[in-house]
Amino acid sequence: MNDSDFIELSFELRAGQDKKLISTTKEDVAKADNIFDEKKKYKDAVIIVGSEGLFKEINESFKNAEIDKEYEVLVPAKDAYGLRDNKNIKVVPMREFQRNKINPEMGKEVNINNKVGRIISVTPGRVLIDYNHELAGKDLYYKYEIKKTINDVDGKVKAIIDMNYSTSDNFEVTVDNNTINMQIPEEAKFDINWVDSKYKIVNDVRKYLPDNDIIIKELYKKEETQEKSKEENEGKEEHKDEPKEENVESKENNND
Repeated sequence: MNDSDFIELSFELRAGQDKKLISTTKEDVAKADNIFDEKKKYKDAVIIVGSEGLFKEINESFKNAEIDKEYEVLVPAKDAYGLRDNKNIKVVPMREFQRNKINPEMGKEVNINNKVGRIISVTPGRVLIDYNHELAGKDLYYKYEIKKTINDVDGKVKAIIDMNYSTSDNFEVTVDNNTINMQIPEEAKFDINWVDSKYKIVNDVRKYLPDNDIIIKELYKKEETQEKSKEENEGKEEHKDEPKEENVESKENNND
């Protein structure tokens, strides 16, 4: 594999000496290790070799991997999320929680002064927060199997949507004369997450598919009920302006 290759794979990410499962694409494994999330869709993931966010050890393994073979990569704690540092454990006055209207509870993740940490102790007047990453000090074990590479443009675009948005399942993607057309689904039009994702998707498409223009289509169809109501109101207005027969006859009789 080479940098910028799109690969589809299954994986298991485990951490620590007990190799606790952190994330996986496999539903049966998630259930067996009691981390199954019914809201999550378990399916093979697509990763771009050499992309940002990949640990060096994993990326190097990808470059030497073959399709349909299983590999396990060790990422030492110092090269993963770093070693635990006691300097990252801070005492925060209770008044800070009161000011931010946060109820301090053991194990709760909080954001105080734009720093995210986890509460590890609550005592009268003060709270102890651990700002170390929850996986700090733990080795990572990444087991994966590459199923295939993605080479077609529309497949790569859908992969980029999957990586930056929740799913590409209902997106319509076509490619014509070096122009990528994306028709977004109804549910994305009013999703605030789509607004942020759209710019990330455009940037990634420009980066990995630089020879293509991009057109994003958002079609808002007229609502039939509103159109029908409009037609009915117009019809009433037309009849309102027409004189009634009985009124005309009444005037003629009065003239006689």
